Amino acid sequence: SPTKPEHSTVSGKAYRVVIFLCTALNATIVAAAISLMMPFFAKVALQKSPNADGLAAHAAVGCIFSIATLVEFIAAPIAAKELPKAGSKLMLILSATTISAALLLFSFLDKIDNWPAFLALCLSIRCVQGIATGANFVSSYSIAIGIMPNDSGAATGALRAFNGVGYAVGPALGGFLYDMSGYPLPFYIGSGVLLSNTMLLAVVLPSQETRLSASALATDVSFSSILQLPWAWFTLISCLLASMVMGFLEPIYSIYLQDFYGYPISYGGLGIFVWGIVFGISCPVVGYCIDRWLSPRLAVFAGLGMTIVGWELIGPAPFLPSSKSLGLSYFAMIVLALGCALSITGTSPAIFQCLEENGFKDPIAFRAAIAGLFQASMSVGYGTGPILGSTVTAVLGFRTATSLLGAVTLGWTILLAICCLLLCLSSRSRKPQL
Repeated sequence: SPTKPEHSTVSGKAYRVVIFLCTALNATIVAAAISLMMPFFAKVALQKSPNADGLAAHAAVGCIFSIATLVEFIAAPIAAKELPKAGSKLMLILSATTISAALLLFSFLDKIDNWPAFLALCLSIRCVQGIATGANFVSSYSIAIGIMPNDSGAATGALRAFNGVGYAVGPALGGFLYDMSGYPLPFYIGSGVLLSNTMLLAVVLPSQETRLSASALATDVSFSSILQLPWAWFTLISCLLASMVMGFLEPIYSIYLQDFYGYPISYGGLGIFVWGIVFGISCPVVGYCIDRWLSPRLAVFAGLGMTIVGWELIGPAPFLPSSKSLGLSYFAMIVLALGCALSITGTSPAIFQCLEENGFKDPIAFRAAIAGLFQASMSVGYGTGPILGSTVTAVLGFRTATSLLGAVTLGWTILLAICCLLLCLSSRSRKPQL
């Protein structure tokens, strides 16, 4: 078949499991390595600024965190377009090696005292890191779907779970290493572990299985075919709102707990860890349910609903009674994690379902294009989150800012429900266009 899944000829169930586990381990290590800097880098960066308390300095630090994921927005679709030519294995290895090199470069930045030079180098290295991260995810996603074409929900859910675990473990490990030995050690460890795992991938991944056939190249990069479908836009925007959650909370959640509750910074790290663990456990469960009985569209709607509740509780919102309950804050983090798991895991299966309903005989052939669009949506949400977290909170306060995000999510959910209703009604008189 011209659109035969890329890894479908990899023989042996056990070998396919090994390939998937190695790919998932790569996703975990990449996420952990990138997020190592979260607990301490903002403090180090602000110390370089001549006006550390100013809004401009905080916005600049937010840009350092955000720029990598914003670059992914551009890099991921380009990587998806080039993946059939380069091959998943080569793209995965080169991107992981580049991320490792970027981490090593970051270990030297504390020696630069000039603020403009420090800021320029941080942004430049993060841009390179963003390009590599986008390519790394697209290639990982393509490999996972290729070896599990009949369980795409479980595959993407599990891959996202490993990624979430990495983002949960990374800040905790980075903070521990920073407290133990100072600034450079987290980057040394992250770079070394990632490079070691890259060598493992070079040995394990099959070279001959990582290219699509020539006749599949034309279909695997059909972004326009996907973006012509309304439900593709609906799910991608919903995924964007879900991915904004952690990007928003990472730079400011610990500070808020310290200022509002009077708890140490470590309590914020624990809250982020709880979010990551719940998200990591939930994603494969949601993916399995989607593959068996749960509608991916229903999963997206349920995720949006839980995200709204989580945003209003985490402050809590100004219209709710002020409560300095740490348990309520952690409960809100759990609700947000479940909501994100539902919305994010449901995105790709919803687009696959949409392609099937519109006459595409082999939606799996579009996996690289879907991976690029999915990662682009994730990148915009996760990339704008720190900027919103640093600036909007500085102006409006944490409680008002989180309540406002809940209101935005509610507005989008209502609009999405109305559009879906109109599309369902119009589909009765013609071929479904969902």
